[in-house]
Amino acid sequence: MTDPARTAALVLAAGAGARFGGGKLLAELNGRPLLDHVLGTIGDAGLAATIVVVGPDSTELEEIAMARGARVVRNAAPERGLSSSVRIGLEALVQDPAEGLEAALVLLGDQPRTSAAVIRALLAAEVPESRSIVIPRYGGGGGANPTLLLRRAWPLAAQLEGDRGFGPLISEHPELVLEVELPGENPDVDTPADLARIVETNWAARVEANRAQVERIREVPDGGDFYAPVRSLFRADPTRIDDPVLGALLEQVQPGDRWLDVGAGAGRFALPLARALEPSGGDVVALDASPSMLASLREIAAEHAIWNVRTIEARWPPADPAAGDADPADVVLIAHVGYDIEAIGPFVDALEAAARRTCVAVLMDRVPASAADPFWPLVHDESRLSLPALPEFIEVLRARGRSIEVVKLANEGRQFDSRAALEGFVRRQLWIDPAGAKEARFQAALDALAMEQAGGWVISGGGTNEIGVVTWRP
Repeated sequence: MTDPARTAALVLAAGAGARFGGGKLLAELNGRPLLDHVLGTIGDAGLAATIVVVGPDSTELEEIAMARGARVVRNAAPERGLSSSVRIGLEALVQDPAEGLEAALVLLGDQPRTSAAVIRALLAAEVPESRSIVIPRYGGGGGANPTLLLRRAWPLAAQLEGDRGFGPLISEHPELVLEVELPGENPDVDTPADLARIVETNWAARVEANRAQVERIREVPDGGDFYAPVRSLFRADPTRIDDPVLGALLEQVQPGDRWLDVGAGAGRFALPLARALEPSGGDVVALDASPSMLASLREIAAEHAIWNVRTIEARWPPADPAAGDADPADVVLIAHVGYDIEAIGPFVDALEAAARRTCVAVLMDRVPASAADPFWPLVHDESRLSLPALPEFIEVLRARGRSIEVVKLANEGRQFDSRAALEGFVRRQLWIDPAGAKEARFQAALDALAMEQAGGWVISGGGTNEIGVVTWRP
């Protein structure tokens, strides 16, 4: 076992990131630069010290490193390859005033998924006296990083040349290498596509964790149409003029447009958009998987004589392309849809393929169902695992190289016409059996959290939840 208190981290962050287009380590993942993810993981692992090797004119990277308490050294000529940063970093460690360092853990600044568990596994390995280099071997494949160099291997590492890192040293001296078998993988971010894959993988992991939590606590099934019992909550007046989100969407309308509203629900936006398009001959295609929601949409459309809207009952992306419209729409809209889509990449691909001019997404900072989150600790003794939402969707688009515009709008929060309507909404988000043991806890939580105020009933502790209108060209 290698003592963390006698191990220093050496982070290589001097590369130009040419394949990424520059600025790679400043690219964001979960709202933080890639380099900060690596440094944060090192901090979690409790190593003795951290040295970050940066290139010339790397002020922003230096600031990130120093904010994490790391020492920064510069590689004036990073074009000499990765090995030059290794040599410079090891020289800095040799000169480090900290006494008793017995190992260096060398990490790449472009591997934000490096975990503290991986670091601990390398440090925990029993290293024979004849070995001095410890590397991971991932079940999912990929490079052998990070690399743990015991001090007796530092002179060999200082002789490295070129841009292949420790590959040649490991190949030439297999007798010095100890491999630690680990699950998963640890991908580099070399290109924007690499970052997009990581962002989308993180999205998928959150959706899966959220779903698994429901399946673990579930007492009742969803039923064939999840929204049927609460569809009345989604009805809206298509003639309303006090909706800032609708106002932002209407600004996107051009004469003769066809809009495709994916997840149209009861027509909150599809119907007023159709009214705006009717004089110019435009129309709206409203797609939704819920028959009850589409029934409500058609009822409201008939009440207001809105005839230029057509409904399609289907999921998105349609398993059968013929289930959608053969002709692309001018604008494709999603509104509070996609939060629970695990494969977000193909979902966005299909939106873009269906749009001639613009894609629009209306999403909240937190999913609308999060209004019920304060009930979870009281009813289930645990906090609700959150789904990805507006910030993560923006990150997906940016990682895919899209140029986007975001309009943020205030949101007064979810209000209900009655306590019974509030109860129905929350009950759907808790999956409890009305005849089960948790029903009494639910009723007590209602007494504590359901509040009547001017205009209706609200859930105490829900907090604010801004809405964003995101537009981008496909």
